Amino acid sequence: MRRWRLNSIPPRVLDWLTEPYSLTLKIKKTFVQPFNVQLQGQGLSKPFLADSRCLQQHICHHALIRETLLKVGDEAVVFARTTLPRKVARELQELTHLGTKPLGEVIFSYLDLQRVGLDFAKIKVDHLSPLMQQQLVGESYIWARRNTYRVNKQAFIVSEFFLPAIFSK
Repeated sequence: MRRWRLNSIPPRVLDWLTEPYSLTLKIKKTFVQPFNVQLQGQGLSKPFLADSRCLQQHICHHALIRETLLKVGDEAVVFARTTLPRKVARELQELTHLGTKPLGEVIFSYLDLQRVGLDFAKIKVDHLSPLMQQQLVGESYIWARRNTYRVNKQAFIVSEFFLPAIFSK
């Protein structure tokens, strides 16, 4: 994994990457258009290898994966992927039935929520899924962050991929 010097990241990007509180709330405060969440999918699957390592979970163990698009009006500004190990999904049931409710509205209500890890990445568009590549025609890369959170001693990951429209404000 590449380590980023903070002064090497454009300030408008860094502002979003380092947001310590709810990304949902920041989007709502930044944009005038209505905010909504579009559920792309949810189910048990193997996490990304890097996420398994981050969670200190065996690579063969399945997790509950939730993928959403955070949208302003009709425009997607963030692709989000939540990885809940099965034990965490059992302990934090309220995170398993969100539908189109923003995850941030739930996890930031926990009094004992801790961010225990934050990683940044600059990802080449051709490394993304074909569906994401279609949405990013003309872009060569996007910025992303991986948050590792802990609630009630249960760790989970929220990865956020910042789409170009988020930097328009």
